[in-house]
Amino acid sequence: MRRVLAICLLCGGLVACLPVEPPPPRLPPQAAAHELQRARQECNETYPARIGNYLPHADCVNAAVDRFALPGARYPDLVRLQEEARSHISARIDDRSISAHVGETQMNTVDRAIDVAERERAAANPKGADAELARVHALLEE
Repeated sequence: MRRVLAICLLCGGLVACLPVEPPPPRLPPQAAAHELQRARQECNETYPARIGNYLPHADCVNAAVDRFALPGARYPDLVRLQEEARSHISARIDDRSISAHVGETQMNTVDRAIDVAERERAAANPKGADAELARVHALLEE
């Protein structure tokens, strides 16, 4: 028993010596918004709007959102759902299941539903938020 305890303590001590990477610095909200806007512009330039570029563009935007918006998000699950919708809709445009115009309309619907869900949560109305999120989930099941 003492031997096991000694080994556990030794292992714990070794783990404590491992270097720990500090989390990336959080930007002030205004700086994060500026950087996100800049990153989105780079995505637009790298992946112009045409069939075959929609999903890579969505992945690029999602990476920028993860880096600049997600760390300060009040409801990160809503940000993730919006990213999932962006990828889903973009993939459907690329495989020609829907037109770019229909995809844009669907993404606008998602954006509005996410905004309303965020406001409903902030107002302590989870049922209202859930109703909006159900709209987004229904779109993802199409």
